[in-house]
This record gives sequence, C-alpha cells and structure tokens, in this order.
Amino acid sequence: MRTVCALVTSFVVCAAATAIEVSLQVTNPMDSDRPHAAVVAPASLLGDAIAPGSMTARLAHGQTIPAQADDLDGDGVADEIAMVLDLRSAEAITVTIDTAAAWEGESLADARIGWRYENYAVLDTDRIAYGLYGVFSSHFVGGLQWDCYGKRPEAWKLCLDELESINYHEDNPVAVDFLLVGNTLALGGLILGDGRPLHGQTAQYTQKLIASGPVRAGLQVDIADFTTPAGGKYQATARYFIYAHNDFIDARVEIRPETAKDECFGAGVRSYQDQKQFLAAANSGILAVWGQQQTIIGEGGLAVIFPPAQFNSWTERNSDEDGYAVFLRPSMAGQTEVEHRLRLVGVWEHGGIANADTFVSHLQDLAARFHQPVTVTKL
Repeated sequence: MRTVCALVTSFVVCAAATAIEVSLQVTNPMDSDRPHAAVVAPASLLGDAIAPGSMTARLAHGQTIPAQADDLDGDGVADEIAMVLDLRSAEAITVTIDTAAAWEGESLADARIGWRYENYAVLDTDRIAYGLYGVFSSHFVGGLQWDCYGKRPEAWKLCLDELESINYHEDNPVAVDFLLVGNTLALGGLILGDGRPLHGQTAQYTQKLIASGPVRAGLQVDIADFTTPAGGKYQATARYFIYAHNDFIDARVEIRPETAKDECFGAGVRSYQDQKQFLAAANSGILAVWGQQQTIIGEGGLAVIFPPAQFNSWTERNSDEDGYAVFLRPSMAGQTEVEHRLRLVGVWEHGGIANADTFVSHLQDLAARFHQPVTVTKL
C-alpha cells in the first residue's frame, strides 16, 4: 500500500493512499459465447470528471486486463471506457477497475494521422491494419474509403513501424495490402444521396487522433461543406475505432444539415473483378462481397454491417466508384442532426480469421454482436 506522510508540528501524521476501485457488471445478452468482446460504456460509471488514459482492471479470478478511458470531444474529461473480454453465453461477470493504477502491459491498438504519406491516416490492431484515403490525395481524390492490410496468424501484432520500409503490395512476413482502392468505394466509402464527400472538390476534411491503445484506437474526421448533386449541404463528423484482438472498424457518423434534401446517408464496398460471393441481407444488416483482384495476393472480402431497422435501399455504383452501397433512414429532409453506426469489415483469406467458406458465418457473428451490444452497469 502506498503511504503519504505530512509533518504536523512535532509529530508525523500518515494517511494511506488507497486505490480508487469501481466494480462493474458486464453482461453478454447473446445465447452464444463471445470471445474478445468489445465492451464500451460511459466513463461516468467510474465517477465524475475521469481523466483519459489507461487503467488496470481485475476479473473475479484475479486476471488483470487493460481498461481505457477516452476523451472523444477534447474537453480533457473521458467520455467512454473500453475493454476487451471473453464472455460465455449469457454470462455476467464482475470487473473491478482501479482508476489509480495505469496499465503497464502490452498495447494492441494503434492509430496515426500520418503514416508513410502525409495525412494518410491508419488504424492498427494485432489482427489487421486499415488505411484511410481521406485528405491523402497523391493519386486520387480521397473519398473517405478504407484500404486493408492483412496479417497471417504468425504476424498477429502491431505492425505499422515494421511496415514502414516494406513493399506491402508484395508478399512479406508483416502485412499485405489486399485491396485495390482507386476511386472506388473500397471499404466503407461514404455517400449522401448521389454524392460522395470528395476532399478538395465537394468537401474539406480535418483529421485528428482521439484514442490510441492499449484497448482501442480511434480517428475522427470532420467534414465541412459536404454538398450533394441534389443541392444538399451538410457538415459531418465520422469517428472510426478498432479494438485489440478484433478485425472490424466501428464507425459512427453524425450529419448536421445546413440545406437538407430528401436524401439518405449510405456506405458501400467496391466490387471484385472475379467476384465469387455477394450478400445483401437487409434483415440481418449485412452488405458484403468476396472475390479475387488482379495483382492482389489471395482472395478477400469486404462488408458493411448496419442496423436492419434503418435499412432504406440498395444501390449499385457504376463507373469509377465500382461497387454497392446501402442507404439508411431517415431522410435528411427536416432533420437537425442524424447519427448512424456501422461496422466495417475487411477479411483476407490468409489472415486466420475467415476464408471463403466461413466468410458469411463470420459476418453473421459480427452482426449479431453489433445488434446485441454488451451491457455494463455499476455495482
């Protein structure tokens, strides 16, 4: 136990500085096991004005894990806490967080605003890495679409520093770029009505880091003056998070109309030259493709997972965009702010997570988790 002592007149008064511990109950609402469950909850569960940073959490059997408190709005106070836990079917466990004990173990989530190229933002977890074509515009105008870097199981670790000097378009022991992006929707390209937010043409982006390990990493992109062919004008904020031991991006998009039109928000995936699977399932909230691209090592899959209750319509995007998108309710007409949550998924057949045979079942599991989030209450 740490001790703080103060000298008072002719004697010493000693006061014990105890840990500030908060116990939470974490519950899996699903009737199936949930390994590496991403747990997100309000930081207010830990108390008032919690400072952002890492903390040490303890499970009932004594195992310690990292807990992360993130300041998402930049006011110096944590807004959310995040953990990754293994949960059995319908299990409720107690997690005790010592808010005074920083986590000193391994970090498995990383984010950078600039990597290899100025303003080419990246997210990295021990399972996969993603690169965001936003402000980056050396070869084409960034349309907020993601690139994917697959890791074989023997390379499951953070890789951005090691990947700096490697040609990731060729086979290598670190991570392989398994997606040709171009001007397409790639993974998770955003749309409003019939328009995409193309940096420098129809919009301006500002990127910033909002979280970086040990549990999750996150980037924020503020989009100014997103105009659409129908005459709409919008301001928007997109936040993207990845989690240790997981392969997906959690995306949150807030849209604030200035001139609202009868048009919906959407997100999509590019098509494959040799497309072998296509899934558009409104009732389960999945849009996905699987196939092979020329010059790319191995087959791959891309998916957008969305809330089924918000489904509006599908669209096929032709020409350079070359892909498919899902549009979500509500229409922007009459709205002051619209919020959407999505899960974006890139899968490489050599990545040890899913292959052509298990791709759909993997997405169904991720969708079930997305639709039934872990619940957290204070004890």
